[in-house]
Amino acid sequence: MSFQNVTKYFRDSVAAKLKINFKNSRYTISDLESVIQGRVGNEPYTNLSDRKNVSEKLDVIVVAKTIKTNFDGQQRVDTNIEDMSGILYIPAVLTASGILLPPEGKYPWIPREHLHPIIDEELAIGYVNDFDEFMSNHYQRLENDLTWKSYFEFAKDMYETVTENGITSNLVKEIELETNVYIIKDGSVNATRHILKLYDHLLSGEPDHLLLYQNFINQEFTSLSQLIPNRMSEMQTHLGQMGGEYPLSPSQRECLNHFNNMKEGEILAVNGPPGTGKTTLLQSLVANLYVERALKKVNPPVIVASSTNNQAVTNIIESFGKIKPKWKNSNLEQRWIEGVDSFAVYFPSGSKEKEAKEKGFQYTNFRGENFFDEVESNENIERSAEKMLKECNHYFGTNHTDIKQCEQTISNRLSAIDEIRQRVLSLFSEYEQIAPKGVCLDTYITQLIKEKSEWEDKFQGIQQRISEWQTHFSNLPFFVRLLPFIPFFKNKLVSHIRYFIQLDEEFIDESMSLDEIITVYSEKAKEARENIKQVELIQQQVSELSTKYKQLIEELISLNILDEYPGSFASVDEANEFLDTTVKYASFWLAVHYYECRWLTEKRLSEKQKGKNFENVLNCFYTNLSMLAPCFVMTFYQLPRLLLAYDNGKEHFLYNYIDLLIVDEAGQVTPEIAACSFSLAKRAVVVGDVYQIEPVWNMNETLDMSLALSNDVITSIEQFEKLRQLGLNTSESSVMKVAGKSCKYEKHQQRGLFLSEHRRCYNDIIEYCNNLVYRGKLEPKRGKAENDKKNPLVQLSIPPLGHIQVDSYQSSKKAGSRYNEIEARAIAAWINDHFDRIRNAYPDKDPKSLIGIITPFKMQVSTIKRALSPDVKHFVNVGTVHTFQGGERKVIIMSTVYGKNDGCFFIDGNKSLLNVAVSRAEDSFLVMGDMNCLSASANKPSGLLKRMLLENEVVYS
Repeated sequence: MSFQNVTKYFRDSVAAKLKINFKNSRYTISDLESVIQGRVGNEPYTNLSDRKNVSEKLDVIVVAKTIKTNFDGQQRVDTNIEDMSGILYIPAVLTASGILLPPEGKYPWIPREHLHPIIDEELAIGYVNDFDEFMSNHYQRLENDLTWKSYFEFAKDMYETVTENGITSNLVKEIELETNVYIIKDGSVNATRHILKLYDHLLSGEPDHLLLYQNFINQEFTSLSQLIPNRMSEMQTHLGQMGGEYPLSPSQRECLNHFNNMKEGEILAVNGPPGTGKTTLLQSLVANLYVERALKKVNPPVIVASSTNNQAVTNIIESFGKIKPKWKNSNLEQRWIEGVDSFAVYFPSGSKEKEAKEKGFQYTNFRGENFFDEVESNENIERSAEKMLKECNHYFGTNHTDIKQCEQTISNRLSAIDEIRQRVLSLFSEYEQIAPKGVCLDTYITQLIKEKSEWEDKFQGIQQRISEWQTHFSNLPFFVRLLPFIPFFKNKLVSHIRYFIQLDEEFIDESMSLDEIITVYSEKAKEARENIKQVELIQQQVSELSTKYKQLIEELISLNILDEYPGSFASVDEANEFLDTTVKYASFWLAVHYYECRWLTEKRLSEKQKGKNFENVLNCFYTNLSMLAPCFVMTFYQLPRLLLAYDNGKEHFLYNYIDLLIVDEAGQVTPEIAACSFSLAKRAVVVGDVYQIEPVWNMNETLDMSLALSNDVITSIEQFEKLRQLGLNTSESSVMKVAGKSCKYEKHQQRGLFLSEHRRCYNDIIEYCNNLVYRGKLEPKRGKAENDKKNPLVQLSIPPLGHIQVDSYQSSKKAGSRYNEIEARAIAAWINDHFDRIRNAYPDKDPKSLIGIITPFKMQVSTIKRALSPDVKHFVNVGTVHTFQGGERKVIIMSTVYGKNDGCFFIDGNKSLLNVAVSRAEDSFLVMGDMNCLSASANKPSGLLKRMLLENEVVYS
């Protein structure tokens, strides 16, 4: 398998995209008969086209069959196009005169979410195996001399085979269908066009030295290496931290250490279960690289964080703008230039710019508009230069009049405190070799003083005792001393010695002579002297270390990094944790101000250059931008565009340009969407969780196999299994899986490293997830809810894990989806009763962060929303599990929907659903519904939850 084969396979998989997002799509209405004839009139083209040239053709998708929208009283349900459930999609080309033509290289499809096996089984209209088999046996019908008639005939046969219903019927599996046909502008090519362009460029030659991309596509597991222990050498490479509140946890530190050892082309996979500090880790990687470059006085790194899911991308943006200040009387943690308030800059798609603006994100685009344009304006630079001089002089107590002077002062301070960091680590590394384990430096000095004093007392006691023995012997009668061998005198001598022996002198025998006694005591005196000398030597060494340490602390106090003496430490590990929240944190802010100075004197883009993508323009753009915000954030759909350059009349990509590519929520990113972007970077850290919600795959397995075979990625269908194991197939894998294959480390018998310390949920809550999927590898750190005196829900008698029984026999169905009106009303009533009390219990929290309602069915979402009172509706987020991925709430309510006679198939179909739902809850997870619908088997997700609820007697009303 060559570089080109896999590249072509990924490219074709992207081009064969089978999933369309209808949100914000424009549509027009037609009828089935017109579509069968291939003549839909002029109106659809006019409605959908922006083109002035009417000779141009339009890519469209004909949604030939759609689940009927329903009326509930006078209110229409599912009127939004984004909620529309199409079940037969036919890509087409539409001419200005209203003629439909077959498209090139596109296939009609039934969405995977409407084919068995699926969780919401009522929505199934057929079986995926039937779809796959039909496509496998018939797709060659689409290859030669296609007409609209033969193309539509293919779509009709496929639909009728899978659904066992005629195409003109308005029913399928008891689901009522619309009579309307919707024609939608095909945005699928637009969404992936930058990805396809990058693949095409990779295929046009074989660019040299794409080590990271080659590692990603390699069809072998990377050989495993030993894990790197947290040695002194690793600690010395940890230079900066973005937050000053908490030190890194042991598993975060392990990830950082391995990151610092990465070579070009390496991929570090990090399995990050919920609440284990993935965000803190990512911030640490960015901060460390940023400080490292600032200390070297070189350009900042280019760091890109990406995902496919917009929620994941905006989560990164938000976290990089929320750094909690540490120092009250210092301006170090403020920006010393105008117009910048975050360490991340967002590159949204055009359709997401409005949302980015509303949320107050720093956002720009590939023409440098908005944030970059505003901050680089002459007025802003002038104001920023004034602010820099003012803030710098205030912090350092200087009178600088020139930005270069500020830059030098900041750089000198950064180097100075980094040297202190190194010296503190070296000092405690030295101390660790001398001191007993677990004893801090200050305590050990006290212990040594005491120990020396004790040995000196002992020595004095020995000398005194020798003197006493000598006196005792001298008081014996002369003949007793002279003739000890005569029995009479010997007995006298023995009894004389016997009564003088003290309790602690078990080493003296009553038959010993004075010389023998003095010999024994002289050995003890020698031992005492040696110990005194030894203790003095250690005391001197430790005192010297203590003096040096206190001098370093005095320096940090004088430099406003510390307010007071923090005490000492027992190990280099403890010292390193202390440095995380002090020196390394200050180093990061100094690096920020260093690059702000650099930015103020940096070369600007001319008016002619703005918006152009010549290589020198892009270099200037991204260097300046990196100095303002060290992390660029965008989806993988946008990323290739970042490094598309134009020179000498040709477009090309700037390969290996990104210093660090971060992939977040990588368990939701499909390989073919992300792979090409790895060619643009030198190293990648891939963070995700295979037990969270899976990606939405755009490919069915049969087509995936066909593409792999046709591109010689595999030579037989049997080889597809190996592709599946490697994670390189595009019908069921994720970037997280590929990263595991490509990563040279393993933890807990799983490829990649593992973040283990969980701090979000009470232990009572996360124990469920630990039992369900994490095999007990999570380390709950928050404690039990009952032991937390600050838990606001205790006063409200809301348990950390509870069930509220809602009796119902059966759920209902509408538009193919389940809902339960009784349960929805019960949930709404409970929230209406409790919301104000919960809000009052958390006076410092945003009311929108308090309660979330999760349910597996879209119809139940709208049923609950309608039931909620208008007063609280605005504050309570209701959605499916996907809505909450990456989010958290103080209280999560799970609406089970099924009645006691229904069973509980949706939960037990996929462990990730309950894993995500439960792990969103910080303080309380409440199941509301009929307990009888949960499984009786503890081996199933719902059964395990039921067992834990009943075991803990937390059924709650």
